[in-house]
Amino acid sequence: MDTGRENIIARLYADAGRLKGLSLEDLGYIPHPRDLSDDERGGLDAETLAWMAAIPEAERARRLDQARLLAGAIWHASIILIDQLFEDIHLLHGKRPITREDIDETWVLSGLPGQYADKYNGLFAQRFLIVAADMTTKLAADWTYPTCVAQELAVRCLLDQVEVTADTYDLELEPDWRGMLTERILEDTDSDMLYDRSLDGFQHDEGFNQQLRLAPMALEHWFEPFNEERHVTPYAR
Repeated sequence: MDTGRENIIARLYADAGRLKGLSLEDLGYIPHPRDLSDDERGGLDAETLAWMAAIPEAERARRLDQARLLAGAIWHASIILIDQLFEDIHLLHGKRPITREDIDETWVLSGLPGQYADKYNGLFAQRFLIVAADMTTKLAADWTYPTCVAQELAVRCLLDQVEVTADTYDLELEPDWRGMLTERILEDTDSDMLYDRSLDGFQHDEGFNQQLRLAPMALEHWFEPFNEERHVTPYAR
């Protein structure tokens, strides 16, 4: 292993403990039942507890190692995501009108649904930065589901950056780490439909949206809270 990769991986392990919003179990670790609290054991049936206890210790240690590495990669990616959004804002400053080619040159905004690329101006980027920063705060405390469509998309951008980190440093993560993490941190994946070219315009089809019980997904609704229990910072509204 080269020194640069060794240093990065050591840093990821060191940062793993800073990710308080998600547990190692959320990231794929399977503890032995004896390490669970009485309440945790009480919430599991006998078959599940027996399965957990039967996992070989070498496999349990491997899963723990992978979960810690993923935790560090998420923390690392959250910092890069915010840094790159600042760079995107700087790049777009003063540009009018915004073209798809402008967005292709950005770090983060280029990963948003392409159908709205010419609408991702400097003000949009600043609003997106705010909801992304709020999302990363949840990683350091108690994770709660995204508050709006924009924040769901920010989660997707975060996972994209985790993937870049994993590929760049050849991290030995669980093959389905992204699916596992998506299931844990998103309430649903409805916003993925914005990337499906075969569904272009669905967000303007009222009947279709009502049938599937979708949140409003036209661009003008991206920063609106999903419901009265969710809150979006005033700047982004």
